[in-house]
Amino acid sequence: MTLKLTAQGGLIYLTALLFLATALAGRLGRRELRRWLWAAAFVAAAASVAWRGLHTGHPPMQNLFEFFLCMAAALWPLSQWSRWKNGIDTETRDALLGVVILFPAGFIFSEEVRRLPPALQSPLFIPHVASYVAGYVLMARAALIALPLLRRGGDAGEMRAADLAARQTAAAGFTLLTSGLLLGAVWGKVCWGNYWHFDPKETWSLATWLVYGGYFHYRLKHGMRSRRAAAALLWAGLLFVILTLTWINLSRIFAGLHNYA
Repeated sequence: MTLKLTAQGGLIYLTALLFLATALAGRLGRRELRRWLWAAAFVAAAASVAWRGLHTGHPPMQNLFEFFLCMAAALWPLSQWSRWKNGIDTETRDALLGVVILFPAGFIFSEEVRRLPPALQSPLFIPHVASYVAGYVLMARAALIALPLLRRGGDAGEMRAADLAARQTAAAGFTLLTSGLLLGAVWGKVCWGNYWHFDPKETWSLATWLVYGGYFHYRLKHGMRSRRAAAALLWAGLLFVILTLTWINLSRIFAGLHNYA
């Protein structure tokens, strides 16, 4: 692990501290303070993304360092949308998720500036990557919302509300993952001549999509009768997301067309 003693690193650590303070305020029941800290964390996260874009001269979505910065910045607006959509307060859990997301950016991934490769100099670059940024954040949030469903017992009304909120959040995330997968296929055709190359990252992105597709198939077949199994599928999908972003993307075992990421 390496401490980043740069302006970029300072913005990352400030954002992480604000996320942590938000979660702490939530645990202490200080809702008004939590709301202001949560908004301040978003401002810091957005500033971190903007600084990176100005520093590199291209949209900050080239590699995992930049991808995780964008994921952190997407947390606040997606959390606000979810709260408006289903009425469940998840700000404390979302803030803790932000700390987890920023840890690799702050201590593991290199912030070295790289030239944007020709394959990424495409109008599809931003919509393709942005779909996955927002989609992965929403799927992580869906798993966190569904966490109480893995426990036995609990208030029936609260369980029903959590199940509905998890499904709505996952539906939005699945739509974005589908968009990202299709845009990636079109982009692959333009850049490399075929829609599909069985590249490791392509294959695991499809595998992740299929796991979440299995979740929705299960929900259609069983409805709300087995919420624990449905919640487990959301967590299985999140595991696939983590594997796709880390082991598959970084391991030298899986060389492919996406190695620049």
